Amino acid sequence: MKTILVPTDFSVNASVAARYALDLATSLGGFDIHFLHAYVPFTSAFQAHAANQEDEDRSRLEAEKGLAEFIGALGPTPDVPVTFSLSQDNLVNSIEQCAKDKMVSLVVMGTHGASGTRKDVLGSNTHDVAKSISVPLLIVPEHTARFQSDSVVFFTDYHQGDVFTLNVFKSIFGEASSRCTLVHIHKDEELPAESDRQKLADWKLELERLTGYKNLNTELAHVQENMEAVSQIIERFGATLTMLTLVEGRNFFETLLHKSLAKAIVFNPETPTLLTTSEESD
Repeated sequence: MKTILVPTDFSVNASVAARYALDLATSLGGFDIHFLHAYVPFTSAFQAHAANQEDEDRSRLEAEKGLAEFIGALGPTPDVPVTFSLSQDNLVNSIEQCAKDKMVSLVVMGTHGASGTRKDVLGSNTHDVAKSISVPLLIVPEHTARFQSDSVVFFTDYHQGDVFTLNVFKSIFGEASSRCTLVHIHKDEELPAESDRQKLADWKLELERLTGYKNLNTELAHVQENMEAVSQIIERFGATLTMLTLVEGRNFFETLLHKSLAKAIVFNPETPTLLTTSEESD
């Protein structure tokens, strides 16, 4: 069994992500799901030890109650083994430890949690996870109804980390029923030359050779690197899943400052979006 880790803060979007993960596990088979709630109790150096202990006990009881209600609201899951736990630590540390303990293959999170707003679509918790963890992350927008992977758009900038991303996708989703289009945005003012088209064709062949994935199509898009263009590409292909390799691993936000495409996709995902990180440099 492969484990999908679903962190939850009991928010509405966390419920959307949880149901998506359950649907994914049911549809693909071979997965169990672990729900994790991380909390940090209030303590103060100005309080007596007994008062701090009381606050800690109260926080634990509230976390236990919240998790029980969250799991109960999801209803029965007869086709998917489900476990859950609490962690008295910050979210990133909790996910990293849980990922090691349970050999997690994928983390599924909502695009914003209890602290998120519509102006800050990717909530602060998901921010921290995206820039910090080494496990592949799937972010699920709040409007997502159910799991689908029949049409996938894979944005590429010819980075070697794409090999890892495609291997992750293949190992989790398979390839028999998925149409995956490898899209490179040619943002130069001049029209793409034949050499540009050949570069994309060669990259497709290289990815197929290195991963064994044989269901790749290609698209060289001559558009601006902005959210409108990304949305139009996703809509044109009827994409139900987007994939992206984040370069430079833990220097996530430093990279985003120079990668408008990554910023557009990650901060305003049109579809569920699979992110992997690479520490290779361009």
